[in-house]
Amino acid sequence: MVDDQWDVILIGAGQNNFALGTYLGMAGLQTVICESRLENGGRLASEEITLPGYWHNTLAYFQNNRAVSPVWKELDWDNGHHAEFVSPPVISSLLLPDGQSISHHQFLEDTLSFVAKFSRKDAISWCETHVKFRQIIRDRLIPYYYNQPGNQEIAAKMDEDDAGKEFKRLWQMTPKQVVDELFENDAVKTLVLSQMTIPRGVGMDYPGGGVEVLKMIAGDEKPELARGGSHSIAQVLQRAYVHNGGQIRAVHHVEKILVQGGRAAGVRLRDGREWKARLAVVSNTDPYSTFVEMVGDEYLPRTFTDRVKDIQPDEFSYFQVHLALKAPVRYALHEANDSAVGQAMNVNMGPEKPDDLDEMWTEIRAGEFPRHVCLHAICPTAFDPLQAPRAKHAASLFMPVPFQLKGKKPEDWVRLKNGFMDAVLNIWRRYATNLTDENIEMKVAMEPFYIAGRWPNMRRGSVWVARKVATQMGEMRPIEELANYRTPIEGLYQVGVATHPADAVIAGSGYNCWRVMKEDLKL
Repeated sequence: MVDDQWDVILIGAGQNNFALGTYLGMAGLQTVICESRLENGGRLASEEITLPGYWHNTLAYFQNNRAVSPVWKELDWDNGHHAEFVSPPVISSLLLPDGQSISHHQFLEDTLSFVAKFSRKDAISWCETHVKFRQIIRDRLIPYYYNQPGNQEIAAKMDEDDAGKEFKRLWQMTPKQVVDELFENDAVKTLVLSQMTIPRGVGMDYPGGGVEVLKMIAGDEKPELARGGSHSIAQVLQRAYVHNGGQIRAVHHVEKILVQGGRAAGVRLRDGREWKARLAVVSNTDPYSTFVEMVGDEYLPRTFTDRVKDIQPDEFSYFQVHLALKAPVRYALHEANDSAVGQAMNVNMGPEKPDDLDEMWTEIRAGEFPRHVCLHAICPTAFDPLQAPRAKHAASLFMPVPFQLKGKKPEDWVRLKNGFMDAVLNIWRRYATNLTDENIEMKVAMEPFYIAGRWPNMRRGSVWVARKVATQMGEMRPIEELANYRTPIEGLYQVGVATHPADAVIAGSGYNCWRVMKEDLKL
């Protein structure tokens, strides 16, 4: 095949373009994915950033909702393309300084027994919330994610009964308001709220973020770890795409999207080559890069480009610490009191009460490295030995921080990161007493400035690209003109985490865009 004409050109080798490209290939179209980096998969990244053989998942480290995903079923990603997963029995444990802990389990009964130790009333409320909303999430919310957000039929289903109306009321609230309404105990509230920023991408005071609390309690999300690391999922998606005729061109940076007669006609690569797209171009990068940099103001209404420029990025980015270890992380005091801690997919440390998280957000918004930390630690090799050399272990820690520190330039992170890493390690060691210098074979910090360069679509280190607030979600994600994946340029489509459903489920926007393009192209 000559590399100058295709039916559809897809920009970016992320999960959404892999899914979309697979559907297009099954429909008989000739497609190519242009990826500016050597590595495919976007945020499905596993990297040897400490020592050879130690794999660290530097963004997404688990998979949710696979059992209810139409994409996984229709594209046969499990059986047809060799995906393997392991399910840790405990989703998350919150460690408290006095040696106590509270855990969120894969099975409801186990979670309730732990919550009841802190408050029987809260255990009853947790159970009632789960029972009341579980089916609503499965039958109404998940289908909402796998459709255009303006689908009136699905929206109407939410109002069919009192439980649906109650779900919508809580959905529109902030996470803090929801936990205050449901629970009385600070430890229970903190267990839930400590999971909001990382990994769910919402702040405690974000209107519309209440749905994340409901999903955590009632969603039956069943998080899993991909054997071999998150990048193994990208390999599965890539195999399915290529199996259905798709082509991939790595280190092919798209510099411009070509527009002729008001229609997307192809792309110009950084080396000057121009490729034609007979039917469509799809961008999986961020909207600013797509429209301001690659399309250009001359082809777009000024009001539209102004709105794109006004999209709010995340208020926070990630600071990460990655360790190559001789022995797995152990939380001796807490594990002695609660064996569930040693079985937890992630362990949270730092906050004891919701006020501590409020303080953390105050510090982040002031441009400070938080003194009130919320640390999220994972040791995936406790469940999947493939992610480190035999009998060795890999561990990682994530925490929310500002992209730019007050009075500093973004690139100053490079100079400051090792000092911050040592300070964070000292906090981690208060809980994990075996994180000694003897156990740690190598340690590496990854900071927001690196993230913004490593994943260029994550402008200003914004992992979710567009802030997950009510004004940028659903029918308005990231702006109304892009909410149905079509754009003002005919034949140009936008997918990715900046669009609905904000990666609430894997490849959701790619699946939804396929249905739109199927209609537009009469496939």
